[in-house]
Formats: sequence, C-alpha cells, structure tokens
Amino acid sequence: MRPKVVFLSLLGLMLGEGTRELMANNCSNHGYIQIWDNNDPLRNFATYNCPEYARLYIRATAGERIYMGFHVNNQNDGNPTIANDVWMRLRDPNGNVVMGPIQLQSTMGAGWINTCAQAMAGPQPLVGATGYNPLVYNVPAGGPSGDYYIEFAVNNNPNTYQKRVFRWFDITVARWSGTSWVTKPGRLWSRKWDFTTRGANNPFVGTLYTYSPDSIVTSFAFNGMQPYGFEVACNSFGASTVGTPQQRRRSDYRQNILNAGGVPAAPEYPIFLNDPDIEYYPTGIVGSVDSFAVIPCTEMSYCIYVSLSKPGQVQITLNFPAPYVPWTFIGQLNGGPNCVPWDGRDGNGVPVANGTIVNAQLDYFTGLTHLPLVDVEHHNNGFRVFLVRPTTKPNGSPIPDPKVYWDDILLTDPGNSLDGVQNLTGCQPTLTFGCHRWRNRGTNNANPEVINTWWYTNTEQHTFILNIDPTKWKVFAEIPSNGCASSDGVTVHLWFSSEIPLSSVLGNINTTPPGLLGGPPDTLIDNSQPGWIHLYLTYPVNGSANNVTINYTVVSNSSKYPYCRDTAQLSCTVLPVVWARELWGEALATYNRLSWQTAQEPPNTTFIVERREGNFFVPIGSLLGRGSSMTYTFEDHLRPGKGPWYYRLRVEEPGAAPVYSRTVELALEQVPLQVKFYQGNLYISGSDDKYAIEVYNSLGQLVWSAALSPGWHELPLTPGFYLVRVEGEVLRIFW
Repeated sequence: MRPKVVFLSLLGLMLGEGTRELMANNCSNHGYIQIWDNNDPLRNFATYNCPEYARLYIRATAGERIYMGFHVNNQNDGNPTIANDVWMRLRDPNGNVVMGPIQLQSTMGAGWINTCAQAMAGPQPLVGATGYNPLVYNVPAGGPSGDYYIEFAVNNNPNTYQKRVFRWFDITVARWSGTSWVTKPGRLWSRKWDFTTRGANNPFVGTLYTYSPDSIVTSFAFNGMQPYGFEVACNSFGASTVGTPQQRRRSDYRQNILNAGGVPAAPEYPIFLNDPDIEYYPTGIVGSVDSFAVIPCTEMSYCIYVSLSKPGQVQITLNFPAPYVPWTFIGQLNGGPNCVPWDGRDGNGVPVANGTIVNAQLDYFTGLTHLPLVDVEHHNNGFRVFLVRPTTKPNGSPIPDPKVYWDDILLTDPGNSLDGVQNLTGCQPTLTFGCHRWRNRGTNNANPEVINTWWYTNTEQHTFILNIDPTKWKVFAEIPSNGCASSDGVTVHLWFSSEIPLSSVLGNINTTPPGLLGGPPDTLIDNSQPGWIHLYLTYPVNGSANNVTINYTVVSNSSKYPYCRDTAQLSCTVLPVVWARELWGEALATYNRLSWQTAQEPPNTTFIVERREGNFFVPIGSLLGRGSSMTYTFEDHLRPGKGPWYYRLRVEEPGAAPVYSRTVELALEQVPLQVKFYQGNLYISGSDDKYAIEVYNSLGQLVWSAALSPGWHELPLTPGFYLVRVEGEVLRIFW
C-alpha cells in the first residue's frame, strides 16, 4: 500500500509548500500555523529571535528564488478578522537580515494571499493568474547557501506576545532550469511547528515528514486528530529529557516533567511538510544486526553481544518464566561489536536459575522517532505512520512500515485511552486505521498532557537457554586464602580462555583502607593448561593494617568477548612482621641457603619455608621465631632438578591469618662448556644435563653420534683422523 500513499501525496506537491499540505489540498479542511498561542511566551514558533529549534527554515542555495505569501488573522478563532499588525523578516544562514522588516497587511499587494485557492495554486510567476502575488527573494549567486529562516513579530516588537494565526501561507523555493523556474519541494522545515485547527472539534488531516539522524524518512498522518492548538516536535527520547529511557518515553503531565527537571517534548529532528529534498537530505542505509548472542563470562556475569552495521539505539529484553520478571536494557550502541553486561538476575534482582529458558528480544531502533504532543484533546482515529525512504535493506529485501508504540500508564484517565494505556509490542497502522487513540484530553491548559508516540524500523527476536556451564566461562579471578603476603605482596590468581588475547585483559586492584598496595605487580604466566592462560600477579605492599579488604576486578575487552568480567574479594591482615631484610638466598653446588632478618615480630611466630613445585608451594621446613632483630638461616639439601628454584616464607602467629614473604628465585651460575680428548676418551664439562655429540671422518661423513651427560666417555672409534662437534665446540682429534 505504500506506493499509493506516495503517489497521492505527490499529486499536489509540485508547487509550493504550506497551506496545500496542512489542509491536504482541500480548503474545507483545517490546518494553520500560529504564533504566541494563548499569549504564551513559550509558544514562540518562528518569532523574532526565537531559539534555533523554533525557527521556520527554508533550505535554499545560491541562484535560487524564494516565493512567499501570507494571510494573517487575529486571535479570535470563533470570529477571525484580518490582522494587519504582523511584520516579517528573512535572515540568511549567517543570521543577517536580508529582507524586511515588512508589514504583512491586506493592502500590501505582493506577499498577501487573498483566498485559500490562491494558496493552493502557488505563486503567480509559476502558475499564472490563479496564484497569489508573492514576495520574492533572489538568493545571490555569490550569497550563502543553507538554511534561511523567516521571523514574525506583532507590531514589529519581539516582546509583544499576542496570538496571531496564519490562515493561509505559502513558501516556495524554485531553481532556474535554463528555460524555466522549477519548484523544489521538501525545503521548508522546523524542529517545533505550532499549529491550530481554530476549534476543538475541527480535525487535522495533514501529513508531516521527519528526518532522523540516521537519514531515515518516515511520514506520520494525523488522520483527523482534533487537537485545537498544538505543537509538533520529534526526537530520539520521548516526552521528557530526564530519567531512564523507559521513563523518558512515557507520556506524562507537563508540570510533572518540569518538576523532575526535564524539558517537555524537547524538539530535536527536522520536520517537513513534504518528503525532504533528497539533494540535501539523502537517504540513509537501514542498519542491520549482524550478530546477537548471550555469552557467559562467569556464573553472574554475561555479555549480551550485539554487533551492528551502524550506530543506533537498541532495546534488549530478557523474558523469563514466572515468577521471574523481565530484565530490560535501552541504550545507544556503536557500530561493530558491543557488549551489554548482564549480571544473571531478573528485573527485580533475583538470580535466574541454571537451565532457565530465556527469550531474548532485540529491538534495533533504526529511524527511531518519538512524537511527543502537548495539549491535544481528541484523537479518535490514531496515527498512520509509513516508511518513506529507504524502503529496502542493503541486501534488497523490503522493509515493512513501522509499528507504533506508546506508554500512557502515568496518565490518570485510563478510560480515555481507546487503544489501551500501553503498547510496547507494536501496533501496525493501515491506510484506513491508525494506532494510539484517545479522547477528552488536553482540557487543562495550565498543566496539559504530553502524549508521546514512537516508531522505528527494525526488530529481531532470539531465544536461548541459560546454561551456567563452567567450561564455557571466559574470565576468572581469585585471591587465594594465602594471597595476603608480606611486604612484597598480595598475589592474585587470574585465568581466562585462550580465545581472549592477553593484551585485552585489564585488571584493577584496590584495598580498604586504601593505599596499602602498589604496582606494577610481578607477573608469572602459565600456559601449561590447554585452552587457558593463568596469571599470578604479586602486588607490592606499601603499608600495614589489620582487617584489610582487597578487591580485584578483571575485564576482558577483546573483540570476541568484550567486557567479560569477574571480581575477587579477600579479607586478611597485611604485614604482622616488619622485615629488617626480607627473604634472600644463594644456590650452592649441592644445596640452597635461605636467609631473612626481622626488625619486629609478634610473639610465638613460626616461619615455614615453602618451595614451589609446579603451580603450588609446599612446606619443606620451619623455624620458630626468636624475637625481634634476629637473623635466620635455612638450608635446602633436597632441592630437585637443576633449578631454578622458588622459595617463600609463610609467617604464622596464633589467632591471625598467615601472611607471606616475597618469592625469591635461586639458580646455579652458568658453567661454560669445556671439551677435551685424551687416549680415546672425551671429557665434557658444563651446566646442561645432556650435550649432542657428532663425530665425522676425514671424508666428512658422520660416523657416530650420541647425547652425553657431562663427564668422561670412551668413544667407539678405530684409530684415525676425526672432527668432533659438541654443541658449538669443534675438536680435531687423531686416534
């Protein structure tokens, strides 16, 4: 049905913009612009020095021509008469007055429209005698191109707030084609129009067009709404500028919005009387949802992964079976991958059980448009909203016309809502029937309702089962119970999926009281477990305190798993021992010697020496404390392998949690490789366990090879000349 709407609307749009559109090309209809409705200083549409959002703009470029005509009435809607006291002026895009001030009066000739038929026909230079005699402004060939704007004032005084109604008006932009002047519709716009039907029972059947920030054009037909005087604005948020997205989009009373610190029906989008001229308002590309999934990071940390082809606002709703209540997120996301964090709880903060079937609905607000109307009495037929352009997605598939949504639960007259007080699932208008109907509202001019309606162009729905499977978690952090160490630290154990790059993992640690830990930490990376990376981070200690709370938060910001996170917390005591010199040691030929010295220690302290084996430290001996200012020595005669070896002290005292010293690394000094040959025996000396041996004859042929440990070895060779290669050493021998 959409092509019919476009065709019918274009029949009368080839000339002029103004009364023709507001009255839907029929002089029996009602649709007029006005200034200072109810003599209200806030109803400042198109007035002298009005705010940018209230201006009446005309898009024109160098060399084009602007035709203008008006017919002004006084403020008595029941018995209107001609008003000759309104002045107008035209400003260029830089704010300079380039025409006027000009007094609009019935005797002025050019610029005054005598009949509705003249306004419908257009300016005489384009249509002949059936049209009106216009004011003409020729945009200079070298003049600025852009948004010109018209301003009006009663008695040429910006401080005179008296209502005036423009019964008929026309503003036409034309461009010279080389042989004639050709009209350019879609050039007249404002962010906040002020209309009237001059009577509470008079219907408004006009259709307006809005241009969203993502260059989507939608039309909205008022379909016989009976608003009397009303303002029209469109934005991205709704009735108010404060609160959560759900709160902002709800209809409310104007005074409630003001008391909450919000701006009622704040204008944002440009609104046109015709499809905006595509030369200056190009057609956007409807965004698409490239990916939508729920990724478990930990048991209580989920990434709702959304990848968009272009930036836009989304609404994500997680629906659960009773007794859980839905959880909702509304916000602006970037183009490309995004992650909306979810803590595994429903809308009331109750943890959702493992195995729960979750219905996830994603609404992607391409072309999102809110239409908050102030002070509208009756709307028995509802809005008809249609997508004007684009009409297809980038892949060529058609885009359906938008559904219409509303939320009037804050209004205290639910019986006046003909379609119900709320529709968050969407109502589909047709060419005949609209959506969001009401009656008998707006009668309180001191505190009228702000009734909001919204629409957009894309939605997707997905269902998943909440499965808290530890093998699917992505990021972990813990502070082991032995994590409170000595003056050199608190150790955090962090591990994460190998799918997450190490460079994307960010951590933060803090203490209560603050300032007890410093940085950067000593870092140990362990890749021995397939599919996982383990980090051991030891943070240096800057001070001491009892009952310390340590918090560590880790966040993954990789493209595949953005913003997966986990938090670890530990309560402990830092520094019961004050070191004169903390743990140190040396590796000797057959054993390791460890030493430490205390400046102060509590009574009955025990020092347990621990050596690391694999990923864990195990105790290998202990010494009882002997009081302050003491030096201790411990020898490890059972050290395994060839090193290096890692040691630390666990310091225990009765009634307190153990704390740890820093970890020290001991290793034998490197012994240089030495190779000797004597009477058929090869001597090897060095630090390695094995050395590769190769023996070549005088012809360069390999005759023998082996892997030999340091020491004397008899070579199984017959007498002759040979080359012996041991690692990087080459020895010439004759045997």
